[in-house]
This record gives sequence, structure tokens and C-alpha cells, in this order.
Amino acid sequence: MKILLIHPEDDLEKGAWTNLPWDQIVDLGLGGINTYERWGRRFRCPVRSLNTLRNGFDDLMQVRSLLGLGCGQLIDEQGLDWWEILSILFTEQFEAIILMQRFAETLRSGDEVYFSRPSLHASLLEHLLRGRVQVSVLSRTEQRKGIGHYLRLCRRLSPAQITDIFWDKYDPGYQFRSHFPRRRKSLKAPVVLLPSAYVNVSRTGLACAQTFPEEKFLLMATRQSGWVENLPPNVSGARLSCYAAPQDGDGEVEKLCAMWRSFLAELLHIAEFQIMKVLGYLDDFPQKLRHALEVRDAWRNVLDTEPVQAVLCADDSNPYTRIPLLLARNRGLPNIACHHGALDGRYIFKRSHADVILAKGRMEEDYLVRSGVLREKILIGAPATSSGAIRRDPADDGAFRAYILFISEAYEVGNGRGEEFYRDILPPLADLAINTGRKLIVKLHPVESRNERKRILDRILSPRQESVTRMVHGSMKEELFARAWFGITVLSTVATECAMRRIPCFLCKWLEFWPADYIDQFVRFGVGIALNHPGEINKIPDYLESYISDPSVMENCWQPADVKGFSRLLASRGEVPRNSELKCEVVT
Repeated sequence: MKILLIHPEDDLEKGAWTNLPWDQIVDLGLGGINTYERWGRRFRCPVRSLNTLRNGFDDLMQVRSLLGLGCGQLIDEQGLDWWEILSILFTEQFEAIILMQRFAETLRSGDEVYFSRPSLHASLLEHLLRGRVQVSVLSRTEQRKGIGHYLRLCRRLSPAQITDIFWDKYDPGYQFRSHFPRRRKSLKAPVVLLPSAYVNVSRTGLACAQTFPEEKFLLMATRQSGWVENLPPNVSGARLSCYAAPQDGDGEVEKLCAMWRSFLAELLHIAEFQIMKVLGYLDDFPQKLRHALEVRDAWRNVLDTEPVQAVLCADDSNPYTRIPLLLARNRGLPNIACHHGALDGRYIFKRSHADVILAKGRMEEDYLVRSGVLREKILIGAPATSSGAIRRDPADDGAFRAYILFISEAYEVGNGRGEEFYRDILPPLADLAINTGRKLIVKLHPVESRNERKRILDRILSPRQESVTRMVHGSMKEELFARAWFGITVLSTVATECAMRRIPCFLCKWLEFWPADYIDQFVRFGVGIALNHPGEINKIPDYLESYISDPSVMENCWQPADVKGFSRLLASRGEVPRNSELKCEVVT
């Protein structure tokens, strides 16, 4: 058999592989059902995604076991475990190893495997097969990234995102930016530190700050994406780069690198680590470690010079924002974790060191426990100022709802084919809008490029379909919810906001690209209605006729935090109060 594995950034219908005969095609990314049916007709062979080999939670638990093998071996002078902090950056490679091991088992002697371009998956399969099956790469044009690559990148990203990428690549430890300090005077009153690298994390932190107006907060942005201009009265803002300082050269880096070489040698008897080492994916770990120590020292300066009484982290998966949570723990300061989205699947393979994890409702609490978090560490308490607290009046359910609300995401981050996702979803939604006299609203995620998404709409929608379609960028406006007939998304936190307003929200399960069972969890708790095929979009009006809003969904998604309980938590100095002491009142 001649098998083609197509890279997520390649178009199967454009390239050196287009006019060649294939017996099977495997997409290393994820397209839509209509995509694979079209490709199957075009190439007259079966087409599927590599994701069909996934085993969901089981794969993530296997990754968790691999990452856990190195924990406790790379401890610095501050008590931080650097393998535990940084190993989360290798989860993509370990997941790829598991999938390619599974794919290799399906191959037979005599098969010929071709990749559309050099990639992690190509390197892995060549190593796994060791010549038993012919593996070839059809195009090497992307090995050297020319000006065309960067022009395409610029079209997809905003200037702020391009700036962040530049600094992340060339000054990850703030060693250059530390020469241009813009630090203001240290604060006087005690503050809760809010570390953030992204706008959604900042918004969650600010929602918490508005929930507890008697407390003072300090939003510390690690990059421009986390910076917010207009802050609430009880929040101050600063940039972490202002607290960085040149390394003092005390030899700590060299000591830790020697420890790294020693314990890596012990891990090399594990097949997956052997593969990572042979293919060079662990080679830059010492460099990552050096930059991470520079970031750690910047956070130490924050804790040394600012009156931080606690840390509230809304993204403890990101190493840059996880560090202050761990430093606070070691200093005996209350450290609290929460998540800026509806659910956080990374708890499946990361360890939780926070004193308390704030869950927004029963759905998130249940998911955390299923992911391995101890129930006694979880407290239910959502930001009371969340827009989700504003619900649509059920008395207005008979009113005409003018909008079909499609909530988009940056699918390409998870190797999804954004244009193909849109092809499955948007044309039938636009037709539904035309047939019912409504407008289709495409709500973009903050990291999506409006210009790029507009070009996709121009390609996939007819002029009449485009005439009823409107693209919206920025934060969700209450007016969109107020006029929404229903919401539809692949997977977005906005689904919970729809549910809390008694707005039916449909979830495109056939396009779920993250193997953490988010959609199943949403459906279990009444947050969304699963669609298993794009053909079901036309049936949505029938589904709506039988839709009954469940009052318990509000409690499942969102229960407000108790202000007095939060104050007691800050005063606990790292000792976790009992759940009864932080009981949250449910708003009905």
C-alpha cells in the first residue's frame, strides 16, 4: 500500500502529492467530515485523521505517567522542581510518540509511507520502523522558512501577537528588556498577585478582583498579550520584565544542568525518552532551563519588593505563570489556582500544588476530580462579576431572536484545519439564517485574525450567504446574547455563558480536536447539545422545538464565590480552610 500522511499546514489538493495514486491518506491534523468525503472522492481512497487512533483520557494518562518519571530529580535552591515545571512543554511530542507507535503497528511489510513535508511525525515513524517500511518525504521546501512563510504568518497575526512571538523567541528570560526598566514605586498595601500571559487569563483575574473589592490586586503581565490598559480601582498593573535583572553567574545553572544530564541518563532506558533524545527534542532543555531561571529570579524580585500577601493564578499550566504560585507556596503564602476557561484538561497530566483550586461550578469540580485532583483541595466559587451572572429573562423566550451565534476558536493551534471546520459549519448555518430571516454572527476568539477569517468566508460562502453573515471581534457583548436564537461552537467557554442565559448551545462533536472529553462533560451537565455530523445542523430548528431549559444548569456552571470566605483564605497563610468555612451561596 502507498500511504500519504498530510501535514496540517498542507492542502491535500495542492502539492507534489496531488497527481499521485494513493491507497490510503492520513491527515496529521483534523479536518471536517465533508473534507474527508471530498478528498476520498478526489483520490479514490480512504481518508482519515490520525486522531482516530486516540484513546482519549487513556493517552493523556500515559503522558502523565511519562512526565512523572522525571519529577523530584531537578530541584533548585528555591525548592522548585524544574522537570515538573518545564516538562509540560513536551506533551505534544509524547502524545505524537504514542500515536505514531499505534500507527506503526498498522503497517505491513511492503507498505510505502510518504509524508507531505518533514515533521515531528515523520522523524518519529522513521525511528520506530528502522527501515522495515519505506518512509519518504515528498517536499522539503518548508525546511528553510523563507519570506513567504513569514508573510503568511503576519497576515494571520496582529502586531501585538507578532511582538510577543519576537520577544518569546529572542528574549525569553528578559535579559535584554531588563536593561530598560520602567518599574514604578513599590506598592504599600498588601496585594494579591495575578500573574498573566494572555488576555483571557487577565480578564479572569480582573473578574476575581471585582468580586472581592475590599482586597487589592497586582496584575503582572509576562508579555504584551496579558497587558490590560483600563484596570478596576483595586487593581494595579506592572510588567514582569521590569523586575528582571542580569544573571549573577553563581553557578546554579551549571549545577542544575549537571543534575539534568545525570537523571536523563537514568531515564534513557524508557523507550519514549530514548526516542526524544535520539531525535534531539531534549537537546535545548538546558537552554530552556537557563531562561526559566531568569524568569524565576524576576518573580523572586516581585515577591521581595512588592507587598504580596497571596497569589491567584488563572493559568498554572504556563511555566511563566506557574512559577510565582510555587514560590508563594514555598514562602508560606496562600496560593490559589483557577482556570480562565470552562475546564482545564491539563490537570490530567500535571500536578497541582495550589492550596486551593477554585471551581466555577459543579461541572468543573466533577471534571477536576475525574482528572485526579483531590476533592478536598477544590472549592466552588466563581467570579461574581462574570457576565455569566446576567441571565436572559425566561419570560422573553417567545420573542424573536435575530441572531445565530457561532463562537469560533483558533483551531490551528490544535492542528485543526480552520477553513475546513468553517466549510462544515458555516454554509448550512448561513442557509438556516436565510430561511428564517436571521443573521449569522461569527464571533472570533481574541487570537484569531479577522482578516484571515474574512478571506476564508469569501472562499466558502456564496454572496447571498455572506450577506447575512457578520463577523465580530473582541469581547462578547451582552447584546449578542440578548438577541441569540441559539449558539453553536466546536468547543468554547462561551457555551457555558449561553447555558447560563438559557440559550441553547450546540457542540460540533465530530470536530473535537482535544482528547480530554470536554464535550462529553458539557453534555453530561446540560451545558450543550452534541451534534455528531454536519448534516444535523439543518435539524436544529426541530431540536429547538423540544428543547427544555434545565434550571440546574446555572448551578452546574456557576456558583458565586463568598467574599468573606476569600478573606479568610488570604488570612490562612497557606493553611486551607475547611469547605464549610468557605461555603458559597447559590444565586437562583
